[in-house]
Amino acid sequence: MATAWYFRLFYLNVLWFLISWLLYFIIGAKRMTSPGPGRSWVMAFWVSLIVGWVLTWFVPFSINPAFWIGISIIILGQVVFVLGYFAMREHSEKKKAVVDWGIYGVSRHSHVLAGIICLLGVVVAGWNAASNLYAVLWVYFILYVGLSHFVVLNEEKRNVERFGQEYVDYMKRVSRYFLTKG
Repeated sequence: MATAWYFRLFYLNVLWFLISWLLYFIIGAKRMTSPGPGRSWVMAFWVSLIVGWVLTWFVPFSINPAFWIGISIIILGQVVFVLGYFAMREHSEKKKAVVDWGIYGVSRHSHVLAGIICLLGVVVAGWNAASNLYAVLWVYFILYVGLSHFVVLNEEKRNVERFGQEYVDYMKRVSRYFLTKG
């Protein structure tokens, strides 16, 4: 029996992405701009995102405990996004160049961590141990995490060039993702 068109992970994948951007504009995270990872990394990110959207079109889901666990993980990722967006708002009392308050006092790259958490939620929501395509989705997830890490390393290098010693000191105080130093 074929899966109905609306039971595709594609919709969860695109929905979390759109909600994240909507929250960005609603909260007004004006400080979340350059230096960015660079043009080639941005292109690689968008290509990987589109590949993920195409892949998740072919992966069905069903309403089961794994689906609800996946939705819970996506919500956790969205909370991390919101915390990051609130930290990136303009604060008249906080004029420092490097944002080191809020969630950025715990994780230097909470926005990347939030995206990985949301994608993990999508993968978990589509749980199907018998599907080869689901195994490919896990491979995609691992490759996405690796690509995200390289984007972060490039962004850190550019931040050191832009902010100098202040960012180097920030890197010494705050972990890259959450509990990992580096």
